[in-house]
Amino acid sequence: MLTAAHPQESVSPPLVDRRAILVAVRGPLSLNPSLEWAARRARATDAPLTLVHALPSADLMPPGTCYADVVTAGRTLLQAESARLSTRFPTLRVGTYLHCGDVVHALLGLSCDASLLVVGADRVNTVTGVFQGSVAVEVALGSLAPVLIIPTGHRESNERNGTVQGHVVVGVDGSAEAYAAVARAAAEADRLGAALRIVAAIKPEAPLSDEEAIDTSALLLKIRSSYPSLVVSWIVDMLRTPTRALIRHSRDAELLVIGRHGHGARPGMALGSVTHTLLLRPPCPTLVTTVPQAGQLPPLAR
Repeated sequence: MLTAAHPQESVSPPLVDRRAILVAVRGPLSLNPSLEWAARRARATDAPLTLVHALPSADLMPPGTCYADVVTAGRTLLQAESARLSTRFPTLRVGTYLHCGDVVHALLGLSCDASLLVVGADRVNTVTGVFQGSVAVEVALGSLAPVLIIPTGHRESNERNGTVQGHVVVGVDGSAEAYAAVARAAAEADRLGAALRIVAAIKPEAPLSDEEAIDTSALLLKIRSSYPSLVVSWIVDMLRTPTRALIRHSRDAELLVIGRHGHGARPGMALGSVTHTLLLRPPCPTLVTTVPQAGQLPPLAR
């Protein structure tokens, strides 16, 4: 069923959020496309950037390992990446956080006071096709802040083809989570100077009712009211499942925005099947949004 949830709510530009952007650092910059993305976003939004690196717990190290050397190596890595980013982006405020233990626990613990978490997609064994770890999925599942997943090998384009406008894609399914994702996607598209594509996958035998059509029109009108110059297209895909539809329409997108279903890791761990599948192999940088609590600032500024 396709409907725009809560059309009486405004799709207004988000308030400025100056809280830190957190990015997981696994190795040198050349191995971290997520670090480049996070640094550019922090500079663009005038937010501080915190580099988070996790070391294996001492009890997991091979016998005879000098843990002090492990800690020193971790500090050296963070200092090198911080210095490199500060040189490239002189106005960027860079902090570091070294954690001894699981990186997921570190990021989730810090997420309550962050505007955004940025992590790389989980790695896949090129021979077996088996995923090596589940950091991205676990962080997206439990974070109190929105989570941005950067595909492996992603390279951000500095210049668009002058004849082609970039676009941001968002999926809708009638839920409150999807409505929050649309509001966030509209703000992101406006900030990037890109077009917005709203994608809904519905079954051919279940066309829109009059009530649903009215709700859809109301949402589009509110987006237009908040972002008058934003180019918006509403795509109804009757040929594909929700997952395949979003993959198809976001292959060349600058950003895919999806709402996280479920209540997060603390009270009840649940992640929508569409979200879970997309995060395993994100077609482009993919932002997983949460529904803000009453009185909470929207997590990302224009």
